[in-house]
Amino acid sequence: MRPRMIMTDLDGTFLDANGRYDRARLADQLAEMETKQIKFVVTTGDPLSHVIDLFGGLERANDLTYVVEDGALTVTGSGQQLACHQIPRELWQAAVRWLNTASVMANPYLIACGRDRAYTTLPADSDRFHQSQVFYPQLTTVADLTEVADQILKLDVTWLQADVTTFVVVFNERFAGQLVATSSGLGGLNVSLPGVNKATAVAELGRRWGVTPAEMVAFGDSGNDLAMLQLVGQGFAVANAATELIADNKIQRLSRTNQQGAVSEAIDSLLERF
Repeated sequence: MRPRMIMTDLDGTFLDANGRYDRARLADQLAEMETKQIKFVVTTGDPLSHVIDLFGGLERANDLTYVVEDGALTVTGSGQQLACHQIPRELWQAAVRWLNTASVMANPYLIACGRDRAYTTLPADSDRFHQSQVFYPQLTTVADLTEVADQILKLDVTWLQADVTTFVVVFNERFAGQLVATSSGLGGLNVSLPGVNKATAVAELGRRWGVTPAEMVAFGDSGNDLAMLQLVGQGFAVANAATELIADNKIQRLSRTNQQGAVSEAIDSLLERF
């Protein structure tokens, strides 16, 4: 079926290991998508500020739509907010306290993500702070996360290890029916409200634009992409994707990794076919 929406995750999927992509190639693809009336949507756990830094300078940036913070916030390339889902203050505070004290969670690094700014207790001169600042340009150090007055959309929880499966399971058992954790790649998990994810965000965009899931194509690599890839008519996992994506029979596997430009090549193929 001819696609009318193309969605892609960023880290580990569309971007290479240095957080880069082929800007000239994407610009050409966007021009062709405009001609063929195909919407292009960026879907990521990253914040809005980081995504704007990546794509804001493109000639057709206003034609893009950004689903950020794992579906908690949807904004057009021209800056119009289409949806925003904040976590109740008492709930995210309870999650932060538990994550900081539960021995089973092994003392993670925490970032509380607001719409325009992110917060952490990491010292501003620490290496970990600067590493996180790549993804959160507006990262701010505070003495106590639970005292942040901003509206929080998502919690970003990371460790110095790649496999976070156990942490995801334990968190979801503790906060069942209240919050949902999904693996985000890069040794981390994202915490959002139940029902707030990339799949529900792109489904809402589809209803807004009159596009059915069967007319959607999506690309991803991690657990927070799974529901989106299962929703759409054509869901693709890059070759370096997590096992849970590769093992899903509904999801197609690309032969190339993010380092090899898997998504850009697949988009070229789609545009040639349709």
